[in-house]
Amino acid sequence: MIAIGLAGPLPAAASEIVGIPHVIDGRTIEVGGQTLRLADIDTPVPGQSCQRGGDTYDCAQEATWALAERLGRHWVLCVERDRDPQGIALATCYLGGRQGIDVNAHMVRRGWAVADPGSSGRNYADAEAAAQDERLGLWAGAFDHPARFRARQARP
Repeated sequence: MIAIGLAGPLPAAASEIVGIPHVIDGRTIEVGGQTLRLADIDTPVPGQSCQRGGDTYDCAQEATWALAERLGRHWVLCVERDRDPQGIALATCYLGGRQGIDVNAHMVRRGWAVADPGSSGRNYADAEAAAQDERLGLWAGAFDHPARFRARQARP
């Protein structure tokens, strides 16, 4: 029975994905071959630089490392809430089940993600305000909001 559990993710329900995640970037993971984006948050994108202490750093990479460090090799429970225009599942992910750590909130609270003001789901504005007040993560210096950065990159 243990071998079956270790073979791959366990199907919990149609809208739940359970397994050991592989971190792709600061807001995207893969669980059991399915790509999931952390819902209601936004993180710096590859190629985006930020400033801290007068130095430029790769904040997209820092956000990715922060997510990887938090998740480690722990199983996650991700609840799919929607799909983005590319068909990628948007989910809220938890360590320790639904009553455990909200990974999406953790990324915002630690300052490596910002609340997505355009989302219709969870509101992480309080977590963002706390990270900003404590100058954590991105808030320790200067950065462009990821949505603004992407919009500028898309312009010809």
